[in-house]
Amino acid sequence: MLKFPAGPLWALVTGFAALGGVGSVLMTRQPEFYQRWSLDNAEWGWALFATGLGGVLAYPLNRWLLARWGGRGMLHRFGTAGGIVLAAIPWLPGVPGLYAGLFAQGVIYNGVGVAINQQASQWELQRGTRMMGRLHATFFLGSVLSAFISSLLAALDVGLPLHMAAVGLVAALIHRAAAATLEAEAARSTTPVAMHHAPESWLGLGLLFCWCTVLESGVMGWASVYLNQSLQASESLSGIGLALFFGAMAVGRLFSDGLVTRHGALRIVRTGAIACAISLALAAWQQQLPVALLAFAVTGLGLAAAAPVIFSVAGRMGGEALALIAGLGALGGLLGPVILGCIASYVSLDWVLATLAAVAVAIARQAATLDAGGEDRLRGRSAVSLP
Repeated sequence: MLKFPAGPLWALVTGFAALGGVGSVLMTRQPEFYQRWSLDNAEWGWALFATGLGGVLAYPLNRWLLARWGGRGMLHRFGTAGGIVLAAIPWLPGVPGLYAGLFAQGVIYNGVGVAINQQASQWELQRGTRMMGRLHATFFLGSVLSAFISSLLAALDVGLPLHMAAVGLVAALIHRAAAATLEAEAARSTTPVAMHHAPESWLGLGLLFCWCTVLESGVMGWASVYLNQSLQASESLSGIGLALFFGAMAVGRLFSDGLVTRHGALRIVRTGAIACAISLALAAWQQQLPVALLAFAVTGLGLAAAAPVIFSVAGRMGGEALALIAGLGALGGLLGPVILGCIASYVSLDWVLATLAAVAVAIARQAATLDAGGEDRLRGRSAVSLP
């Protein structure tokens, strides 16, 4: 079986990058989804809802399978299934078929996310260092690379079926190889060490992650649509807006470990959320392409530290907490697209940005949960260097 010779750490790096590349394909080539299934904004919102619903309903399954298979087994099986489903989506008939395919993808890739974050939290806990930010950065490095490639392929008129089949195959191979490589070290402890936190701490962190996924999925789901429909940008330029968001998120996460260690997660997450709120509100007010592109980049930077910190805390609370918090995060991906789709259809796309600015304010308020969750256990220790 294929393994990564550089070891488990690089298996985690490439596994996160492949996961990011999958999500980017769906979002960057939105205009072709609109054309292929004759969608309007409300139907696209329901398509994103189907993906989020799959992620939410996956919680009890992921909780059970994580205890039964461990993170490595989940990564191997779900990663393989995800590649098959991704390749099949363009061939599904009608809008109901699209919804069914995206629902299945939500279930499967939520499982991939739980598995790889479980492995990453174990690696972090075993080493006693903070590194989740840089691992999550590779998710967005994969996303930005996939976004640029998707924009190029769209400009070259490469068909959606061929593109998605290729991405599905590559992602499946990477996740299978990562799972094989993680067998020696990261999978030695398949159940995270429980920290005996009260369920209220789980729910508080889950709500924070829920708001974060509403904001993140909102930008991913509507950035290209906003630039294309409201600001009349071309399809290829619309994809660049999403690439800026992904790139800024990747850069922010590369430096988030050190910043959080030095200043604490509460300050970093709250300051970043305030920056997101200001930039998105300004973009909604100005309605200009350069301002919108800048706002998406600032949002990527401002939101960068939140998810890595949340998963670090969740991993130390135990596998049940990790699956629950991931499920509540998927709830944000479930409700956000529907609400934003209604706003886009019945009000305007500018109000979509204004709503996302309000969500960023909610993140700033909910960030206080990080102190209650004890996120500073790793504070003061240096982050591990990637080999």
